[in-house]
Amino acid sequence: MNELLKVLEEAAKIPGALAAVAAVAGLIGTLAGAAGTLLGVLLSRFVLSPRDLQDREVEWRKHAVELTKLDLDRKIRTRPPGDTRSLRPSILDFLANYRDLQELGATTPKDLYLKIERDRIADNAQTPVAPKPAPTDRAAAGTGDADIVGPDGSPG
Repeated sequence: MNELLKVLEEAAKIPGALAAVAAVAGLIGTLAGAAGTLLGVLLSRFVLSPRDLQDREVEWRKHAVELTKLDLDRKIRTRPPGDTRSLRPSILDFLANYRDLQELGATTPKDLYLKIERDRIADNAQTPVAPKPAPTDRAAAGTGDADIVGPDGSPG
């Protein structure tokens, strides 16, 4: 301890030496603080990143469910009264919405919109919906055994 005091006394005799020591001490403190902050940020990202991802996925699922409900409601309201075609299963809409929300985390809304328009909407507009086959005479007659097939493949 006495030697430290001697060094400080000698440094005080040199003009500007004390200021240089203070500047070096400040620099060391600043670097140590920056290193501690960086270490804290990295550790928090390591710990919080999986939880943040889990929270985002929960939100994506909630939003996908809500979008699917809205889409089903729209399909039912805009459906003609005499239309007997079955609706697209809602699970497919949910999966599409969920996938789009996941992609939205990595792309911009504009890029996602253009991708959906290019890959899905354009293809659906060009592909006509195939009509259901007409019922066979036995099914129309109401015999109930139209689906029965014999061992040789002929109607039962």
